[in-house]
Amino acid sequence: MSSSRSAILRAEILRGESAEITCALEMTNESVFIVTEKLPPIGDVVNLRLSFPRAIRPLLASARVTQIRMSTGPGAPTGFVAAFEVESDDGKQKVADLARRLRRASTTEPQSGERARTLSVLLVEDNQLIRDMFAYAVEKYFAQRKGRVDLAQAPDTASAWKLLDERRGFDLALVDQMLPDGTGSSLISKLRCHPDFRRMSIVGMSVGGSDVSRAMLDAGADIFLHKPIVLKDLFCTLEFLMDAHSGSDRGAA
Repeated sequence: MSSSRSAILRAEILRGESAEITCALEMTNESVFIVTEKLPPIGDVVNLRLSFPRAIRPLLASARVTQIRMSTGPGAPTGFVAAFEVESDDGKQKVADLARRLRRASTTEPQSGERARTLSVLLVEDNQLIRDMFAYAVEKYFAQRKGRVDLAQAPDTASAWKLLDERRGFDLALVDQMLPDGTGSSLISKLRCHPDFRRMSIVGMSVGGSDVSRAMLDAGADIFLHKPIVLKDLFCTLEFLMDAHSGSDRGAA
């Protein structure tokens, strides 16, 4: 399977009564790449639940492991490629529809009279260099797309709450774990308990390992991404969320 752009999904690897929550990349009609350190043998059939909370209803599917990938450096995570094993026509159509939505990306400026879609994003990150690089990359990437990202930046939780109160929420929050006045997981937990912000899409991120990932997911993050983040995948996800928040495909699978 060749590496290609696709929005990031929340992936749950179902093992009996337990589930490992991770993320899925590169989804096509035939296969998907699942990020995980717990690698099943090639040939094993795994049960997956793929979703993006508040944007895509969960899709249950079985898939056979066809390839193992070991990390080759930053931005190239360990995981496995699995080929979908779906027998019914309805099931195949649901997989195809989801793959289409994840890979659909606008590539041109809006036509005359066409309103550009806008996604409001809050970046909570204490590193000034990372914030500047992300803002620059967003501006450069979306200058060639139909959609627009309205980006707000906060270096700590206090600044994040101030922006949240001023704006009454965002479509998406990107939250780092290590912040000078608290943790990202604590901020996420409070957002999930707040009546105005609990339905906001939240992506947790950190250089930390499995303990940090678990803390942010348990707090309510929809997806956890290990730093450094592959921006092309994240930006494709932002474009996907623009479609989802526009209402044209909300809740479809």
